[in-house]
Amino acid sequence: MNALIRKIRRTANWGLYGSIGAVLIVVIFHFSPWHVSYQQPQVARWMLIAGTILAVLAVAMALMTIRKTTPRLRQLDSFEQKIQGYAAYISSLYRGTLAIVVIECVLIVLMSDTALLMITILLILLLFLSYPNMYKIKNDLGLTDEEAAEHLGIEK
Repeated sequence: MNALIRKIRRTANWGLYGSIGAVLIVVIFHFSPWHVSYQQPQVARWMLIAGTILAVLAVAMALMTIRKTTPRLRQLDSFEQKIQGYAAYISSLYRGTLAIVVIECVLIVLMSDTALLMITILLILLLFLSYPNMYKIKNDLGLTDEEAAEHLGIEK
């Protein structure tokens, strides 16, 4: 069980800190003297539209996944099934969001505009709010105090 909990934490850390790092690198690059060649206004506009649609769909997907997966995981019988399902759920959520943040960062660099930066920060905020600490895992999986003390190390 500890291996799965470590996997959950490792995946969440990679997704969260990787997203923060990618955005910081883009912000530093944007305000540095080096720039990618500027796009034509029509191309930049379509990149902005595509990036916005991608980010909004990612937020909607993440929120619907969070809303539907948590009750389904609570209904499983054993703790092993619950924690394996939760590990898969966190892995797909954080890896997918990291990939979308990287795509958004590439679009920001290619457009030489920070309009998509706000939406990218919204994606990172979503990762912060769904970060799996031991109390959130207990609540999401519907564990009793005894199960949480035994498996997660939460004291009663």
